[in-house]
Amino acid sequence: MSIKGIEHINIDTALPDETIAFFTEVLGLVNRPDLRPDFGFPGAWLFLGEQAVVHLNFRDAQPASATGAFNHIAFEGTDFAAMKDTLDARGLDYKADERPEIQLKQIFVRDPNNVLVEINIRG
Repeated sequence: MSIKGIEHINIDTALPDETIAFFTEVLGLVNRPDLRPDFGFPGAWLFLGEQAVVHLNFRDAQPASATGAFNHIAFEGTDFAAMKDTLDARGLDYKADERPEIQLKQIFVRDPNNVLVEINIRG
């Protein structure tokens, strides 16, 4: 098992227009609504080249969680089974998800600070 790099960050926002404008107009990212899968809730994916590096979740109110608007960080990983074995061996709670329609396996686990860590294995 290994981590190959940071894939994206995820932000919850009740200010979707302003947040999209900041990341597109100030930082030069590109909003590509045509490439965001239907997750059953509104949001946006903002791209740097071919990579959606900022994922936005649109909320009715600004979040009041321990991590504020920061929802999670996602890493690109390898070896889905080995990652699950590692988490099991440490007794960590996690959620594993498979999305065959986009050739993606995911693991969600919380770090000691309650930050959600997403590990994406493609293919």
